[in-house]
Amino acid sequence: MGNDLKRYKIPGSKYYGLILNGNYSDALKSRVADCIHRFHAFDQSGSPAIPYISAWHENEKIVWYEFASKRFAALLECDVSELPESFRNSIIDRREYKDLDQCIQQEVISKRKLRDLRTDLRDEVKKKGVVEAVYKIVSEKEKTFWLKDQATIESYEGDGINISLGCLTIVTKEMEAEEHLKRTEEALKKSEEKFRRQAIHDNLTGLYNTRYLYKALSELISESADTGLPFSLIFMDIDDFKKVVDTHGHLSASRALQELAATIRSALHEPAYGVAYGGDEFVVVLPGFNKLQAFDMAENIRSRMKETVYLSNIGAHVKLRASFGISSFPDDATGLSELLSLADEAMFNVKERGKDSVNFIGRDTLP
Repeated sequence: MGNDLKRYKIPGSKYYGLILNGNYSDALKSRVADCIHRFHAFDQSGSPAIPYISAWHENEKIVWYEFASKRFAALLECDVSELPESFRNSIIDRREYKDLDQCIQQEVISKRKLRDLRTDLRDEVKKKGVVEAVYKIVSEKEKTFWLKDQATIESYEGDGINISLGCLTIVTKEMEAEEHLKRTEEALKKSEEKFRRQAIHDNLTGLYNTRYLYKALSELISESADTGLPFSLIFMDIDDFKKVVDTHGHLSASRALQELAATIRSALHEPAYGVAYGGDEFVVVLPGFNKLQAFDMAENIRSRMKETVYLSNIGAHVKLRASFGISSFPDDATGLSELLSLADEAMFNVKERGKDSVNFIGRDTLP
């Protein structure tokens, strides 16, 4: 040990710091030496807290320890002299808890991002004067644990040195419980989202179901009545679908319905949406569409169906056709049931007059 170390009578067999043997002010050296004595005594008290004194130059990236409990080195399975590098390399992430508008939010910084933010974080803690963070750590033997870091920062501008007087606390059980709770909440959220989706979507096609249609259509009627904007419905029924069932079986027919639903979706853009109305019947809801625009959309879907070969993955090469009926709000009706009924009636008129076409109430001729 150097003369300064003899002067300050540093406890312990070795001193791994830099300040006491460096060209620094007596005020800084005295403060560090005093803290080392106090922290050493505290470390011998049997407290579960793990004391440390770290330091860094104002304009340099290197952090070192003026004092560190041997228990800290034991946790990381390294020598005290290797602590700075071992601790840096063992970090998985850094977590800080911030009170934002009376709501505690957790900020997680990954190891990779932490490397880029070290300078900014040191500037931040210097400005705040305190450190309070939790580190997720993995040892060389792949043991994972959490350390809560609480410290105060002291700056010595004349020396260009900052010191951190802190304690580490093992909070593994608490953090594991928090992560378990978070996983449980995320699983519950996903489950709730799944059930909400299942409640309004058709299980086979993925399109909306009639439960959603009736609720959303009632809201659309009220909204359109307030804004004066029109909307239209397309009621479509697959022509001769029974032949597909009889020829290829129910499972393949269900697959054909799934593929047809994909054709419908490919033609639509929000806020338009498709509904699996039942069996081989579908409804397309077109907010903001007048009757002629809805007619063009029905022809678009019909054209896409003609261009698509269904069940090609099983070598069946099925061609599907459909009959389309259109009703519009407010020209044809202003009530939910009547709008659906008129679109259905227009579709049946197509069935009676040759199928594979588009019709709307009041239209005298079909292409």
